[in-house]
Amino acid sequence: MKSLILSYTLLILASCSLTGCDRNDLPFISRNSLIFSGAVEQQDVRVGSKSGGRIRQVLVREGDRVEAGQTLVTFDTAEIEALLAQASARVDQQKARLERLERGARIEEKAQAEANAAAAKAALDGVKNWPRGEERAQAEASLAAAEAEQRQSRASFERVKRLHETGDLSKQEYDTARFRLEQSTARVEIEKKRLEILRNGSRVEEVRQAEERYRQSLQMERMVMAGPRREEIADARGQLTEAQARLEQIRVQMNEGTVTAPARSIVEVLAVRPGDLLVPNQIVARLLEEDQVWVRIFVPEPQLGLIKIGQTVEIRIDTIDSRHFGGMIEQINSQGEFNPRNVQSRDERNHLVFGVKVRIDNREGVLKSGMAAEVRIISSP
Repeated sequence: MKSLILSYTLLILASCSLTGCDRNDLPFISRNSLIFSGAVEQQDVRVGSKSGGRIRQVLVREGDRVEAGQTLVTFDTAEIEALLAQASARVDQQKARLERLERGARIEEKAQAEANAAAAKAALDGVKNWPRGEERAQAEASLAAAEAEQRQSRASFERVKRLHETGDLSKQEYDTARFRLEQSTARVEIEKKRLEILRNGSRVEEVRQAEERYRQSLQMERMVMAGPRREEIADARGQLTEAQARLEQIRVQMNEGTVTAPARSIVEVLAVRPGDLLVPNQIVARLLEEDQVWVRIFVPEPQLGLIKIGQTVEIRIDTIDSRHFGGMIEQINSQGEFNPRNVQSRDERNHLVFGVKVRIDNREGVLKSGMAAEVRIISSP
């Protein structure tokens, strides 16, 4: 390994003497270490609301440290709250409907259906058997009484008429007798019509109407006794599922009314104020995660075999000369950059570099994105 590093050092120096490259641009190589320059990078998160709306509260400021789940901004959700209440009521309604169908008809409902069918049957029998014998007998007796009264009124009227013609009775008495005769005659006609109706019995239309009412009551009774159909229960379940999905959708929209921090971070940019009206999916704030800090370096292809994932490194920050930070190689890119089309020599292969991500310990929060850093990789002897 030492001979490989020494050979590669001489190769780089020879290449620089020919090409005139700046030695500061190359990694410093010692007997058992490689030194690369890089910059501190920090994971940034852009948070916002999928629903948008009017800003109600801004609870943090730029530069504040926030914890995971901490509320940053809230939106006015009065309209969504009303939709949420409506959707919740719809779910309760569909639950009650499904429960009612699954339980079937109550005992009282079955008894009522049976009673309605019995009443319709009695009404049908009444129509078919109408009139009864006693009703006809009563009608005939009423007609006979009316005819007797008519004969008496006619005899009385004839007597009064003769006396009126001789001048023995007044005009008023004559008119009274005539009125009684007319009234009795009208009563006779009424009783005749009534008796005729009774003798003819129920009309065909009346019988058909009574039969139809009885048929409908029987059908209703069977439906009540059999309970709801499976298709009705399945439809009720589908309606309930749809209402629950709508309720969940509105709850998601409700949650979008609060913007929270996804992790422990620093508020880098927050350019909104209460009252601002934002469109959906608009970014509200940009956060920098304190625990997601690394240094990005680029390793030439000939040196790639000297490093591996999990290898520990030492990191020095230009603005913090008094101390070193520990780190670990977390990722090595699988594809190189700046690769020429035709690689013919070892010098040209030096232009092929691979990005390497070095995780750095930033528990104290002193490192900032963009700081210049120097990474020292300890190679195996």
